[in-house]
Amino acid sequence: MRVRALRGVCIGVGRHLSVGDVEDLDHNLVTYLSQIGAVERLPDPPPVVESIPKSKPEKSGKEK
Repeated sequence: MRVRALRGVCIGVGRHLSVGDVEDLDHNLVTYLSQIGAVERLPDPPPVVESIPKSKPEKSGKEK
C-alpha cells in the first residue's frame, strides 16, 4: 500500500521516511503509521492494461 509521509518516521531497522517521501509499505505498518498520524494513504494507481494485437480469425473447415 502506497503512503506519503506527513512527518519523519522510522519504518524499520535503518529505514526512515522524511516528510513527503512516498513508499510502498506492508498493510499492518500502514495501519499503525496512519493511526499515529505519520503517513497518509495514497490511492492505488490504475492497473496497466496491455493492448493485445488482434489476430485474424482462423478459418474453420476445409478450404478448397
